[in-house]
Amino acid sequence: MTTAKQWNGEAVETALAAQGIGLAPGRAEKIARGIEALLDAAAKDPLRAALEFEADSTSYLLVLKTK
Repeated sequence: MTTAKQWNGEAVETALAAQGIGLAPGRAEKIARGIEALLDAAAKDPLRAALEFEADSTSYLLVLKTK
């Protein structure tokens, strides 16, 4: 599994600006902290590694096709 990208306010603003979404001052930092908290929690989840599409990202489409 690869390491997660570290999100900060500037990265959030850039990602959203690329989609034409503007943010109020200070909002990007709050969103970045939320993203980091979710990524940290997901990385610590032992069940996550057991999911086929998490173990091998190419298998995600195969999992979808079998449902």
